[in-house]
Amino acid sequence: MEGKGQIDPKTWKGIRSVMQVQLMVAFVVAVLLLKQWWFCVLMIALGGLLSAFHGRIWCGLLCPNGGFIDLIWSKISLRLLPFPRWLNKGRVLQSAFLIGMIGYFAWIVWLVNIHKGLPVAYASYAQHGYLFLRFCQVMLALAAGLAIVFEPRTFCAHLCPGGTIGTIAAALTKRSPIVMDTEKCAGCRVCTSVCDAPDRLLVPLIEKSQALQTQGKKEKLPISPECYGCLDCVAICPKGALRVETLNASETEGVPLREAQ
Repeated sequence: MEGKGQIDPKTWKGIRSVMQVQLMVAFVVAVLLLKQWWFCVLMIALGGLLSAFHGRIWCGLLCPNGGFIDLIWSKISLRLLPFPRWLNKGRVLQSAFLIGMIGYFAWIVWLVNIHKGLPVAYASYAQHGYLFLRFCQVMLALAAGLAIVFEPRTFCAHLCPGGTIGTIAAALTKRSPIVMDTEKCAGCRVCTSVCDAPDRLLVPLIEKSQALQTQGKKEKLPISPECYGCLDCVAICPKGALRVETLNASETEGVPLREAQ
């Protein structure tokens, strides 16, 4: 129905919060209380795997760190200044953090299984766990600090190594969690008010949609693999132009709407 998206905006915020709280509780219990360090690695692996099929929707809905940001740190964010994007020009910061995470994990394996001579299959909190736990704690603290000083999701957009893995997986499989129906887009840009990176994600789609409408064309445009699928734009779109539709970007981009459906 025109005027309504696939997601009811009146209930979506609550549904999303419930999903985030569930993973946050699981994280606190498993990692911080029971010290089950493998939970950190599992979260990164699941996020990357899901991204290969549905885009970075994990980051926006289920990531525990993202939940802490949305439900806690965003409430006290000072938003003192915008994050200096030149620091991440060419995705240098994202690449550095991803390489740093891989290097750190490799160092843990070397330290325990090679330097200490323990079997590769051997793993325990005393040997591996506290090092993995330190990594989780540093990521949580860094995300909180950036969220309070800059925009809430600054860590997710510019630094998170798990999110970078998700972006790479989504780009390689050419998957996107959201598509735009250019026939319905009114160019109102209401969606940009709830997006953490509108200039990179939504504005290009809107501008291309308006250009296509001028040419009398109708297409289905997938959003960038960098989108972490919070789906807030889908919920708020007054025309239902944005919708959840996980399609292969190579099969939909530039294809007339009636043929792609």
